[in-house]
Amino acid sequence: MVVTMYRAIRFLVFFVLLVFVACEVKRPENVLSPERMEAFLYDYHLVQSMSGEFSASTNKEKLFYDYVFRKHGITKEQFDTSMVWYNRFPKHIQRIYARLEERLDKEVLSLDNARGTLDEGVSIEVAYLASDTAELWTSSKVRLLSPTPFCNRVMFSFETPDDTTFLPGDSIQFSFHARFISAGADSVGQRLRADVVLDYADGSYAGAGLDVTGNGKYMLSVVRNMASKLKSMSGFVYYADDDSTLASKVVVSGLSLRRFRVNEPGKTLKRD
Repeated sequence: MVVTMYRAIRFLVFFVLLVFVACEVKRPENVLSPERMEAFLYDYHLVQSMSGEFSASTNKEKLFYDYVFRKHGITKEQFDTSMVWYNRFPKHIQRIYARLEERLDKEVLSLDNARGTLDEGVSIEVAYLASDTAELWTSSKVRLLSPTPFCNRVMFSFETPDDTTFLPGDSIQFSFHARFISAGADSVGQRLRADVVLDYADGSYAGAGLDVTGNGKYMLSVVRNMASKLKSMSGFVYYADDDSTLASKVVVSGLSLRRFRVNEPGKTLKRD
């Protein structure tokens, strides 16, 4: 009796596994393997994180993207086709980004061990030294955000010094790339909210904000007013969705916070 039951259980387990394997979706030949997608996306997002360093008047950004495609031996059409397929079966792309997140975490940890405490947020000392353009962002430029608490935002906040670091008329620009990873349901609503706020000593403030619902590059720009004393500066990118499974995510890359100096009222110095 026991032996018969044991054999029946073994057969049932074997049958369930067979059905599970049979139901696995076969990846088309023109779709990149998970290993190739992971390797490519790592370099692809690194280029996105570097894009803030490229001048709009040059083609360096295009050259870097072209290099990534050549390095991995794929075309843009192959990549686009693969992304369409992976987004139809989100558990596969979620696994890829989970491994990418682990890889980035390990690299951040290695940097931390190599030079002590890793700088977090921004460094305003750079703005004091730079005459026209200063990159203030010092943290990781690539973040994988999910709707779970403590993993759904990128934030910065700092007190501004009472010196020539931030002058009246200076422009503050906060920019990033967004790439949404859907959970597969068309009804899932995904949204990023980004804001930058300048607080003044007299209680007034100036700010800029936007809602992001599609992939692309976004920028917020705020100009310090000419009259009030600047007290502090803050900003964030916040991710929310209505996916009850908490499976949807968004990659925020190319994070950049820049201060542009003016040499004449109403005229911004040209970038390098």
